[in-house]
Amino acid sequence: MRQGLGKTCLCGVMALGVLLVSPIAFNSFGYGEVHAASKQKAKKIKAPKKRKRPSLSFRPDVSRQAPKYHGKVGVLQLRDRRGFKFYGGSDEFFAEPTLEALNRALYLGTKSGRAFTQVVQVPVQPGTRITRDELKQIAQQYGLDYILMSDLTTFTLLREKMAAKKKGFDFAVKVRFGLFGQLIDPKSGAILWAEPVVREMGQLNIKRKTKAEDYGQSAVEAVKAVMSDMAISIHTIGLEVRQ
Repeated sequence: MRQGLGKTCLCGVMALGVLLVSPIAFNSFGYGEVHAASKQKAKKIKAPKKRKRPSLSFRPDVSRQAPKYHGKVGVLQLRDRRGFKFYGGSDEFFAEPTLEALNRALYLGTKSGRAFTQVVQVPVQPGTRITRDELKQIAQQYGLDYILMSDLTTFTLLREKMAAKKKGFDFAVKVRFGLFGQLIDPKSGAILWAEPVVREMGQLNIKRKTKAEDYGQSAVEAVKAVMSDMAISIHTIGLEVRQ
């Protein structure tokens, strides 16, 4: 365990601590995606039978970069702040419970990104208004130097008409996935990194019918892309802590 975090390299970073408790701050980072998704007109797509549901599991690509943060980061459970579930108000489209699968993807994505020397999954889902004292308690309980707190902002199936033909329409089947993450120094309450990350993956569907295989791979690709982008962003623009 390091002896002290000291001061961050930017003097103004302490002011960002308001993001931890301010609902205004949360609304200003990427939540337009939620409202946009909720306005999409859902097409009639039948949920797959349980034995045919696609899996959200994947093997993340491991970064070759040297760690940026020398310490232990705790990855908290996702807070589900979506305004619209995957499709038709339901997440029951995948082989695993959706939040469980996404929490595992977040942990594996953070670990494979190699921004930290040690990554642990913390079985704590923070409340809407988590305080600095609560973050300190979590850090002390699990021996953490950093805390990664993330909100699930969007995970939605979209089907968009692309071109009219004699027999009907071609459709683009897309999955939009987005997170808003914050990397926090629990001792000072400073936010070292905070950014919304949203990706959309899909393909043209000329069969006019949408089945599990039409969106299963798109969902995996969207989740994988967001996790990769988040790891790169933390490595690139995260504020360093001086020992």
